[in-house]
Amino acid sequence: MKLDFFQNFIQFDEINSTNDFLKKNHKYLPNFTIIKAGFQTKGRGQFDKIWESDRNQNILISILFKKYLPSLMNNINHNIVNVIINTLKEYGITDATFKYPNDIIVQNNKIAGVLIETKYDNKNLEYMIIGIGININQENFKTSGAISLNNLIKRKIDLNEFICKFFEYLSRVIN
Repeated sequence: MKLDFFQNFIQFDEINSTNDFLKKNHKYLPNFTIIKAGFQTKGRGQFDKIWESDRNQNILISILFKKYLPSLMNNINHNIVNVIINTLKEYGITDATFKYPNDIIVQNNKIAGVLIETKYDNKNLEYMIIGIGININQENFKTSGAISLNNLIKRKIDLNEFICKFFEYLSRVIN
């Protein structure tokens, strides 16, 4: 697997929010830094909705972009959604669809969400942070309307395997 772009990978067992960490520290971190968490105490989605996730059961990542990449960013939401949907197809999920503004839906339930936050200095991109939550192995949800890959295919998924497949698809978009 060739993932030249994603050299700086920081993993936390627990963090308040992967997006918030990158917003606070973006000046000190290199372009393409990835933050991965086993658990977020203040995980959130669009409009500050709470993102529910059991400890070490799901993909909780944020990616820092400090350089404008037209191949990825001209249609960023569409590109990220397609990366998630293509990764899910690797596990036999062929009916995932996008629900505006940031949800990936399977069988009328949310399996993933994307939170994109940007900051510009005049017209120059200071940062774009792409937060991604994907329900992988969690079996039960307090929130109605949520589903996991495990719920769908009835087996546990190796989180590292899934994330590697995800970044393979993402690197194709960036190249």
